[in-house]
Amino acid sequence: MERTWMFLLAGLVGCCLFAPGTALMAQETKTVMTGSHYLRGSLEKVKGVVMTDKGPVEVAFSGTVGFQIRRTPKAGFAVSLDRLSLIAKGVPTAKGNSGLIGLSLASPGYAVKYDRKTGQFSAAFRSVLHYELIDKVKGFRQTGRAKGEMDNFAPYTEKMAGTLRGRLPANLMPAEQGTLRFDGEATMELRSPALGAIRNLKVKFPGSILEWLKSPAELLKIQPVFVGAGAADPDATGRAYETLKNRAAEVFGKCGTVRCLKLVFNEPVYVDNDSYRVLDDSAEAINFKSEVNVDDAIEVFFAERMSTSLTCSWGGGATYSSGTASAKIVTSDQQLSVPCPCPASCATYCPLGPCTCGALNNYHLAHELGHVVNLAHPGDSGLAPSTATSVMEPSGFCNDNPGTQSAKNCRNSANPLLYWGKALCFGSPDIMD
Repeated sequence: MERTWMFLLAGLVGCCLFAPGTALMAQETKTVMTGSHYLRGSLEKVKGVVMTDKGPVEVAFSGTVGFQIRRTPKAGFAVSLDRLSLIAKGVPTAKGNSGLIGLSLASPGYAVKYDRKTGQFSAAFRSVLHYELIDKVKGFRQTGRAKGEMDNFAPYTEKMAGTLRGRLPANLMPAEQGTLRFDGEATMELRSPALGAIRNLKVKFPGSILEWLKSPAELLKIQPVFVGAGAADPDATGRAYETLKNRAAEVFGKCGTVRCLKLVFNEPVYVDNDSYRVLDDSAEAINFKSEVNVDDAIEVFFAERMSTSLTCSWGGGATYSSGTASAKIVTSDQQLSVPCPCPASCATYCPLGPCTCGALNNYHLAHELGHVVNLAHPGDSGLAPSTATSVMEPSGFCNDNPGTQSAKNCRNSANPLLYWGKALCFGSPDIMD
């Protein structure tokens, strides 16, 4: 499937009534008067201007814009902007290159004002801004609990106040299928800085095509990274990859009846540097994760194993920059080869029970990908809330994370790299909270 970025702002919800009219489609459609319908559009290399502490810079943004159209009790229709994400390559600032830029809505619930006669609309919103330079200067917020996996390195982010203005067809009516044209412009101003290197930005997306969908899917690309000379290297890392990959797809597939979330796995890439086979400390892990950068995917780095202290405190792996476009996972093949007897020091970090060993941590990658989509451990702060006894429960290296999924986890999942697509989803959450 061709890559479509999801225009990193996620959630404007508003209300306005539409009088009956003719659906203005670029192809023949069937008008439907009940339920919710969605409009999704890909934004590829649209023009933007970023104002930094060093001056204005022209950049190309990619992303996704999306609207939800739903029936109201008075037989009208309400419209909301429910997806808007923006991704761009780094820009120069007075503090250094920003690194990958990502934007998302702070929360759902932003009203959209729509003129049914002209199709003009506007919405005010709050957005979350993150770029890699923030991590380099500010470091991370460790949100892990004193007992359990200390694996979630949450980033500092910045808040922006924004406005989206544009034009949709007049007298809009929801439809089962078809397309229409959309013109828009988003502007954002920094309101709550962590670093302050980016002050404001403006992005224009004229003539974008939106497609009607009854139930859109949201996809996330995963880029595995192994240590070795290439696919023919018999000693390359990644031996745990297939099992972890399948279990992660299983857990996310359970969201289907609540929200269609799919993982898309790229072919592995290789780092030919044996010093990364065994990670002795967090500094080596950071160096390893810096070896590969894929702007539109979540990189997952597989070492052969880690030092006992690192393995035990992390639960075998960790996620950096959780919930952002810069998120990366560092893990190891030892997830499926927990040594016997278990390291005595790991007992401190095993809240789910006595240490076991062998081919154990099948759901480790699913858990870390939960952090990637902005989910905290149950009861932790700093990211979106998750459900107790679900896959987001910390287990430590000596016990597997639960393989259960919850409706709340599915609803709360967010990352600028989620992009819309067409896919079939059938699974249901184990916990309907």
